Amino acid sequence: MCENRYTIIDLGSNSFHMLTVLKTDNGFSVFSKSKEKVRLASGLNAEQNLTAETMENGWSCLQKFRDELNHIQPCSVLITATAALRIARNKQLFINRAETILQHPIKLISGIEEAKTIYRGVAFTDNISQQLLVIDIGGASTELIIGKGDTVLLAESLDMGCVTWLNRYFANNKLDHHNFSTAISMAKTVINPQIKNYTEHGWVLAMGGSGTIQALQEINSKQKIDTEITLDLLHKIKQMCIDCKYIQSLKIDGLKSSRVAVFASGLAILIALFESLDIKSLTLSKGALREGLISILFENN
Repeated sequence: MCENRYTIIDLGSNSFHMLTVLKTDNGFSVFSKSKEKVRLASGLNAEQNLTAETMENGWSCLQKFRDELNHIQPCSVLITATAALRIARNKQLFINRAETILQHPIKLISGIEEAKTIYRGVAFTDNISQQLLVIDIGGASTELIIGKGDTVLLAESLDMGCVTWLNRYFANNKLDHHNFSTAISMAKTVINPQIKNYTEHGWVLAMGGSGTIQALQEINSKQKIDTEITLDLLHKIKQMCIDCKYIQSLKIDGLKSSRVAVFASGLAILIALFESLDIKSLTLSKGALREGLISILFENN
């Protein structure tokens, strides 16, 4: 066992992640990381049960993670599960076998706990003193947090994500004005009850660290469309999506193939957030949930 290696495993609604870091005097350095798109949220049937195929895919991924753990021998391991497993009625069946494979307990965290941990990850890595709005669009939930320094002032977890919105509003695989308009409008209905609280608290800087925001940053960096992520940029990229007509035909310079399936649905949610909360611009954060979990491991060891 290596005294300086710490591993977190995040059973997300879109992807499973495993991150191992080395603790340093001023934070941490990445030792290794693995990721697999299991898309648990897509594997929920009409009764909100995970299908047998989805569970098998998840367990297969976790067996690979177990093999890595055997090789890495970290001194401490923290494993969490988020929105898709919060939703799944047969979650315990999946978790029981997953814990047997991993030989560690899995902590199913609440939406608010997830939001607070995401903020903690941003505070841990970005070290910003201004009041922040932090956005994280996951596979089955979207977290909104306002905080300052290490303190969370407001946190919510909304029941929408890039996988669930893909299944509901882009199920026909069409990238057209109708699907985008419906997805944006329905996202706004979810956001609407939160607008007053968030605008009253206010923020100086908006940040986000989810895959959708990372993908937008990569597209913008490649194409140099704008100096930062703005609503104008989002609408220009939405039109690029519509020009491609179908999800399977989606090709945008700077967009990785691994993000194609859930990019439009995540983009629709982000447009709704920008328009509902009157966000002027958004910056990509260095940290999010996984970095928050790393900071918790460091604090407890």
